[in-house]
Amino acid sequence: MKTVIYIAGAFVAGILLFTACKKSNIETYQQDARVYFRIPGEFDKTVTRDSLIYSFPFHPNVTTQDTIWFEANVMGNAASTDREIGINVVTDSSTAKENVDFKIASNIMPAGAFKVNIPIVIYKKAVVTDSVLRLQLSVVENSNFKLGYAGKTKAVFLWGYKYLKPDNYDNSNYASAFGTPFSRVRTQFILDSCHITSFPDPNNRALMGYYNQIIRNALTNYNRTHTPALKDENGVQLFFGVFGGPGLG
Repeated sequence: MKTVIYIAGAFVAGILLFTACKKSNIETYQQDARVYFRIPGEFDKTVTRDSLIYSFPFHPNVTTQDTIWFEANVMGNAASTDREIGINVVTDSSTAKENVDFKIASNIMPAGAFKVNIPIVIYKKAVVTDSVLRLQLSVVENSNFKLGYAGKTKAVFLWGYKYLKPDNYDNSNYASAFGTPFSRVRTQFILDSCHITSFPDPNNRALMGYYNQIIRNALTNYNRTHTPALKDENGVQLFFGVFGGPGLG
């Protein structure tokens, strides 16, 4: 009988000790707030991108400035007060100049929040150039947050005054419906033929197939009345395969 009591007592003591250690570990982590960055996908916000690429020509109604966004996410508990996030411009890896080409409009994690969208205002200059601006941001440890997940403490943005190749162009339905290689002439021909100002969601196969048919017909009609056949700025003749054909789509 005593043996059973001793065993039961030891078992209960072990549970209490484990619970105490587990609670202590949680409390320690809760006090160690961390933050990391994430760039959501353009059409599917659950997808994480390595970088965000923005082309002013895809946004013809933008006259002086536009705003691009990324996420700052908290590891740990939300707080009862607003918290400033340490964000640094990595000058060695950036060509964009703060307060000249862009500004970070806010770097505050609101009270009670686990994540926030960080707005970056980018300025459209009067002088159009072919240059591509690059901005790299990194998390900086401060009194509110330490560094979060390794590999997710930086965010990269590129923008310019010419059509820039979407980061998912080659590995999505864009390549099979709109053809390769990506070029400014190809892009302008697609937009003009389809009467659109930006590329649609590549996962919308019905819409991609519809646009593919339009641009194939438009190219056929163009080449019938123009000599030589339409080429891009690199001298490559434009061609659009049938979307969803063998090996495509």
